[in-house]
Amino acid sequence: MSVLLDVMYLLLLVGATFGQSEDPFAEFDTDETVVIEADDYDVLETEIIEEALPIPPTDQEEEIDTSDDVTIEDEDFEGFEDSEKPAPGAKKELNIIKGPINMKGQWEDYYLEIIGLIGVFVYALNFYTGKAINNRLANAWFDHHRKLLSESFCVIGDDGVSKELSEGILVKESENKFVVWCTGRLGCEGIKIEIKLLRRQDLISLISQLFKPQSDTITITTYLAPEDMDSVVLAIMPRKGLKRLQQEVQDLAHFATERKIENFDMPSTLGILTEFSEVANEFLTSPVCRTISENIDVFDSVHFSDYYTGFKISQEGQVETERPKPVKRLIFNFVIPGHGKKTKNSIMTTTEPLLRMALHMMSRVHKFKLSKENKIKAEKHRIQVEEEYLKQTHVQRQEAAQARRDEKKRLEKEKVQDLDPEAQRRYEEKEYKKSMRRSGPKVKQLKVKTG
Repeated sequence: MSVLLDVMYLLLLVGATFGQSEDPFAEFDTDETVVIEADDYDVLETEIIEEALPIPPTDQEEEIDTSDDVTIEDEDFEGFEDSEKPAPGAKKELNIIKGPINMKGQWEDYYLEIIGLIGVFVYALNFYTGKAINNRLANAWFDHHRKLLSESFCVIGDDGVSKELSEGILVKESENKFVVWCTGRLGCEGIKIEIKLLRRQDLISLISQLFKPQSDTITITTYLAPEDMDSVVLAIMPRKGLKRLQQEVQDLAHFATERKIENFDMPSTLGILTEFSEVANEFLTSPVCRTISENIDVFDSVHFSDYYTGFKISQEGQVETERPKPVKRLIFNFVIPGHGKKTKNSIMTTTEPLLRMALHMMSRVHKFKLSKENKIKAEKHRIQVEEEYLKQTHVQRQEAAQARRDEKKRLEKEKVQDLDPEAQRRYEEKEYKKSMRRSGPKVKQLKVKTG
């Protein structure tokens, strides 16, 4: 304890020494020398010890220290009521505040939905309306021409499905295509009448009709037996598409040549393709030419062929592996005038004169016989076409076989690359021996028995 007092005394002396030189309040100090007596030394020691030891708090001070220094005012918790804590397991009731509901709808927020609903409604309305118009037009054509067809055929309107014959049926293949089958006539197996109407049920097609007008068409296809028709190739169609059709249709490309329209009493807008002039003179009689001229707005084309094989393959790189069998056909194409704008039932009656002409030409085809000289030429032409086809297909078959061999070799090389070196060496020796045997002379070995 004495040592502690000595150290504290020295510290006080050092502080007093530094205070005399550096204290900014030195001017307030007096020059009087402070003399510490023995009694004062005891008092000073007592005060220093009391400052060093902690002072135990009194009871009043403990109450003040343990209390919270934060002052809580009632106005900070206005609107809160004291409530008792809920019992354990009790459900808390939700207090749902009912606010005002905004029932004011703005049409601008739903314009996409409105446009979509309007589009669906317009499309559906156009579908049912166009469907009804097409059904009405097809039935109007069939009802008007039924009497004329019944005079030439025994069965009108067979469905072609049931085993028993049925009559008066207009087969509906789609919403804009209807078919009438007729049979029971001398000189032909039967005819197929296709009523191809515009797609009035399709809104998009109806809009495209405004920019690229099209027309309703009637196509009559006559199916003939081999003995019902001689070697005849004839086509009458608009001159505008004559060259293109001659290049696309195989029988016209092989046999037909263009004839002068001035030799016949028909409009100059038409063109004639035929194999022999004899055929054109036989079928383009004065009544036929007059009927075509009077109904030029309804007439589209006529195509007779005893060697009909359809259109050529127009896609590049596509090979004709099997040629269709040539058949004998008479094809008549008629157009309903008005470009689809006229939808009255009376418009479907405009094809009656041309239908009579078609029935008349069917009878003439059955009776017509080509002259002996032209018959020989026609047979020669057809033999040449067959030979050219065989040569062409032979080259194509060779190319196809070579392509298969190349593909086989490529697959074998890929397979050999996956083998080990020893297996590759054996494979190469094997292939070399095969190639030597193929390239060497073929010698036939004969075994001679000696007695």
